[in-house]
Amino acid sequence: MERDQTPPKPQTPDGSRALAMVTASAYVMWVIVVPPRWISPELRRVWRAPQLAVHKLVALLYDVVGLDAPSLQLQAAGFYVIAALIVPSVIAILLCRGRLADIGWRRPNRLLLRVVTCSFVVSIPFLYWMVNSPGFVAFYKPYLDAGPIRVILYYLVVLLCEHSLMEGIMLGVFRRGHRWPAPPSLVNDAETRRRRALQWIGLAQPTSGAKGVQAFTRWVGLPDGCVAATLLSGVLFGMVHWGKEGREFLLSFPGGIFLAYLAYRCNSWHAPYILHASTVAAAGVMLLLLRGG
Repeated sequence: MERDQTPPKPQTPDGSRALAMVTASAYVMWVIVVPPRWISPELRRVWRAPQLAVHKLVALLYDVVGLDAPSLQLQAAGFYVIAALIVPSVIAILLCRGRLADIGWRRPNRLLLRVVTCSFVVSIPFLYWMVNSPGFVAFYKPYLDAGPIRVILYYLVVLLCEHSLMEGIMLGVFRRGHRWPAPPSLVNDAETRRRRALQWIGLAQPTSGAKGVQAFTRWVGLPDGCVAATLLSGVLFGMVHWGKEGREFLLSFPGGIFLAYLAYRCNSWHAPYILHASTVAAAGVMLLLLRGG
C-alpha cells in the first residue's frame, strides 16, 4: 500500500471552496468556452470580450517575435497557452502557496499504463460512433487539410493546456484547502482471480464499512472529498466542447467525469492528457480511413 508522507494541512471552510468553484467555473465559461451562435449578438459580444482581448494579446506577442500572419492553429494554440495554462496556473500557484504538486503536477502511480491502456480499448467503439457522424467530418476537415504535423503539434499543446486546467488546477481548487488529496492507496489483497484483475486496474478497493456513494467511491479508489470536484470538472470539460459536433459534445460530459477520476486515481493530470491524446490520434486515423486516406 502506498502512503502519503506529507504532513496534513489545515482545511479550508466550505464557503471558501464554494467561492473557488464559482469563480473558477465563471472563468472557464467566460474565457474558455465559445458562446453558442443562437444567443443574441449583444450577449455574444459581452461573452466574447475577454476572449478577444486574449487573442489580441497573442497577436501582439507574435508580432513582437516577427510572426505577422500566424495560422489559425497557431493563433488558437497561443490563446490556450495564455488563457488555459499561464493565467490559471499563476493564480493557482499563488492560492496553493507555490506547490505545483497541489494542482496535479505529480509523478503518476503505477496504475497509469494499465488504466490508460484499458480505457483506450474501451473508448474505441465510442470513437467510431463519434467519427461516423457527417457533422464530425465537416467540422474537422480544415484541421486535416492543414497537414498532419501541424495538427499533431497543435493538439499536443492545446490538450496539455486543457488538461492542466481541467484535471490539474480545477481538481485542486475545487477541494477543501484548494489542494489535491493525498495519493490514493493501492491495495492488492485479492484472493480470487476476478478481484485480482479488478485491483490490477485500481478497483475493488476496501470500503472500510462505508455505505452509499462513499462505498462506491472508495471501491473505485477515488479519495474521500473528491466527488464534487470530479463532477464539476467533468461538467466544465463538457462545456469547453460546446459548439463541437453533437456526438462529441454529448460524449464529453461522461468523458470529462471519467478523466477527472482518472487523474485522481493515477495521482496526476498527465494520465487524462495521455489518454485524450491517444483517443484524438485514434479518431484522426479513423477519420482519414473513412475519407479514403
